[in-house]
Amino acid sequence: MRVSQVLASQHIGWHFQQFWRTQGKRKIVDTGAAKILEKRGILVRDPHKELKEKYTYEKIEVVGYIDKPQAFDNTHPNWHSRPLLTYNDNNVLLEGLAQAKILTNSVEVKQGLPDAMELPKITKDFNRKVKDIILSTVLFDAEQKKLPKIKDSERPAWNFPRTYGITQPRVHKLLITKLLSLIEKTSSQDLVKNKYVSDDLYFSFPFERFGENIQFQLLGDIVLTSSEPLSVVSSDSTSEFELPDLAPIKPTISLTPENIYVMKDVYSIERVAIKRHPHTLFVNFNKETVKNLYEEEVTAEQIYGRSLLKTFTAAAAYAKQTYGTNVKELPTPVVLQCIQSDGRLFYFGLLQLNTLDLESINIKNVWFQTPGLPLYEKCVYEVGRPVLHGYNDEVVRHFVAFYSNT
Repeated sequence: MRVSQVLASQHIGWHFQQFWRTQGKRKIVDTGAAKILEKRGILVRDPHKELKEKYTYEKIEVVGYIDKPQAFDNTHPNWHSRPLLTYNDNNVLLEGLAQAKILTNSVEVKQGLPDAMELPKITKDFNRKVKDIILSTVLFDAEQKKLPKIKDSERPAWNFPRTYGITQPRVHKLLITKLLSLIEKTSSQDLVKNKYVSDDLYFSFPFERFGENIQFQLLGDIVLTSSEPLSVVSSDSTSEFELPDLAPIKPTISLTPENIYVMKDVYSIERVAIKRHPHTLFVNFNKETVKNLYEEEVTAEQIYGRSLLKTFTAAAAYAKQTYGTNVKELPTPVVLQCIQSDGRLFYFGLLQLNTLDLESINIKNVWFQTPGLPLYEKCVYEVGRPVLHGYNDEVVRHFVAFYSNT
């Protein structure tokens, strides 16, 4: 193939673009004409300002027009100059149970649960059904969602492949509801017909403590109510028991201050409802959402404190609805049970609310609790087969005892 001769041709369009680009960068040369005109008394005006047409804009109200969202500052209608210290579902107290006792004026008269609560015996058939519930909840459920990232403290920068499976909130809800259903099937009709199960009940209790406005706004993931309140579990005097001392730490540390708030007592069940009395509060502990403000791992003491505050909020809101908003020393103590769990570890607690006077020295509220009890050690697939290791029927005995308590 013969090579063609290279011609010295010019692209007129390209040259025109380059010339336009070069001329567009030229600066206007000051000829001094403006100064000469000013010396002669001739006014010089900027043509851009004189030739620009001026418009007057008027606001037009349009039907269906959505106003701008309210700014979260001092223009908000619920703004208060005095801050409110709040405790929500995702908070934990810095000092855990000790701090919760101070805030709620509660003491522990003994370790563990009350003496009157006896743990029943569990049959082999019942344990077999509980094991089937654990397997069906943890391994066999059809939900497939992206699970939280896997983290390794020894290799913090390593990115593990994302896994899919059953989320922790679903495991907790399925496990609790199935265990309740199993107990209902095996219990007497007189016991079951007086109970009612509700989901996501909201409780709010405002009060003043240490010269600060405080409000607990918490959610009951699953709430078991009954037609009759629980019986009093302790008649011992609490005057000789002292609250913990956190000095020099302030008891309200780690509570969130807010300036936009509404202080209101809320107990989500109407007073006219037959089965309105709180019986047992089931609380989900999800380590992905419940975190420490200081980026530390949540400790067991902080989990205990979370159980106490959740139980106290629900019991106090119920007491105010029952005995009036100005009640201090309750005519009859309010007893409420709490079971907090992440799906494997279970924390059992019981609160006897004697007074809403949180400054009282002679009368205090009473709190009972157990350490964390594992329902099982491991529930996984091994060589393609589902296996359950380390099943602990002690948890089921506590669970049944709490349900059967009257």
